[in-house]
Amino acid sequence: MIQEEISLGALDKVKQVNKSLSFLTEDVDQLSLYLFRHETVQQVLAKSGERSPLEKYSDAKQIQQLLQSVLDSKRMNVQIYLAGLNGDRYFTGDYLPLKYDKYRENWGIIRKAKAAGGKLVWDTPYTAQPISRQTGVLSAGRVIKHISAGYTLGYLIIEMMEPSLSNIYRTGTDGADRDNRMLLLDSQGYLISGELNQTPAGTRFEYAGLGRILDGKQGYMETRWSDEAYIAVYDTEDATGFKIVNFIAKRQFADKIGQIRSMTIVLAAIGLLVAAWLAYFLSQTVTRPLTSLGQLMQKVETGQLQVRFKARYHDDIGTLGSSFNTMVERLGALIQEVYEKKVHLREAELKALQAQIKPHFLYNTLETVNWMAKKNGIPAISSIVVALAEMLRYSIRKNIQLVRVSDDVKQLQHYLTIQQIRHGERFLVTVEVADDALDCFMPALLLQPLVENAIVHGLEMKLGQGRLDVGIRVTGGQLHIQIEDDGVGMDEVMLEKLRSGVELPDGREHTGIGLNNVRSRLELLYPGRSGFDITSLAGQGTRIRLVLPADRERRETP
Repeated sequence: MIQEEISLGALDKVKQVNKSLSFLTEDVDQLSLYLFRHETVQQVLAKSGERSPLEKYSDAKQIQQLLQSVLDSKRMNVQIYLAGLNGDRYFTGDYLPLKYDKYRENWGIIRKAKAAGGKLVWDTPYTAQPISRQTGVLSAGRVIKHISAGYTLGYLIIEMMEPSLSNIYRTGTDGADRDNRMLLLDSQGYLISGELNQTPAGTRFEYAGLGRILDGKQGYMETRWSDEAYIAVYDTEDATGFKIVNFIAKRQFADKIGQIRSMTIVLAAIGLLVAAWLAYFLSQTVTRPLTSLGQLMQKVETGQLQVRFKARYHDDIGTLGSSFNTMVERLGALIQEVYEKKVHLREAELKALQAQIKPHFLYNTLETVNWMAKKNGIPAISSIVVALAEMLRYSIRKNIQLVRVSDDVKQLQHYLTIQQIRHGERFLVTVEVADDALDCFMPALLLQPLVENAIVHGLEMKLGQGRLDVGIRVTGGQLHIQIEDDGVGMDEVMLEKLRSGVELPDGREHTGIGLNNVRSRLELLYPGRSGFDITSLAGQGTRIRLVLPADRERRETP
């Protein structure tokens, strides 16, 4: 694992060196193109070789100034040579090598440049002059052609010195030593640059794994070199095919592994100390408080509501303990509240039991009156007494909020019996109930107060005979109830007050209270599912519409 990480890191360094080498070769290419296209170079090399010595001197001075200005601007450690077909020779070094003065077009860098037809080519010293000591370790050549006519004018050769290359790849290592060596090879495996005493520049690098490096583009491998174990890391420069190879001695890994082992032991010891401290801290701030809180909860389960949690810190545990204390206090208050409600309920039940004597007494009294009315032949009194007894029995039923429509209509019929006997033919009453509405459930005693309101405040105050219509039907899953009279009605001001729930003046308070009571019951029993609407015109009558769910099952509310 460590070896692989080091190898990957070395490969990244080799790639960086390769990028720097690519920048250098691109600079050389741009430099050669600049000289190739320069007007002075084109003009001088196109001249005849038989021109006067004075003109040749002037031309040489111009070319030398051009070459020197190029070297000064680029700051590159190179030597430039121009060899014209007209016999002109120009160079930047101290002397002109014989291989460029008396060059052969079918050999070395000249042959490659001629074959490339104007493109830049690269060559190592072994092709030009296979000797062990060279000043230039890498050569770049290009044919110079006339820009307009296209014929060959001569050759441009740029030789790169050893420092220009070694400075690049030495920045990718920690220095040239036996444990870490970086080499620059050409595509044939010949050494271009590198500190190897046994392999001079320009000769083939003798190494058993060279074939794998030349065949691959980039990678790393374990190998042996000079009877020692190494990791060979390599990458390829795309434009030239040159290979950057870095040999890393494997004994470095043992040193790094020892350092990592020592660091691991130190970090493990620090981790144990930190873990021990955290365990102690957590036991004091989390574990013990939670255990204490759990014990207090067990006491609360047994009914000990006086216990409280004492928090030491204002942290999450402290917040939890505070919530526990609030819960216990609230629990005690709720238990006390429930106890008091039970006491009050028992007292109310006792009072209700005592009050049951009165309804039974009234039933017996009304039955006696009924018997006497029948005995004396007064059927009207008998009918009133029976209706009143049924109304009384219906109204005092306990714990029943919802009744069937048929039951509340029957209660309404008893009430209307009394009113019709009382008023005679002052008003006519019709009650129409759809068959599918009879078994629906509705609030108990809902119809009577609405009909009573219509009679007392609408029909009794009207001169002449009046009319009262009660209609109940089921439409769209809803129970529709309508109560309409043609009594005295009311104006817009009084109607608006009635709709808003304001108590009415002039003896109409009972009207407002009764209607508000109906509206409130509907909102409590059917929140958001009921409707209440009242319309009226002065002198024409009043209409009340109710809409509630057509439930066929009793749903009592608590």
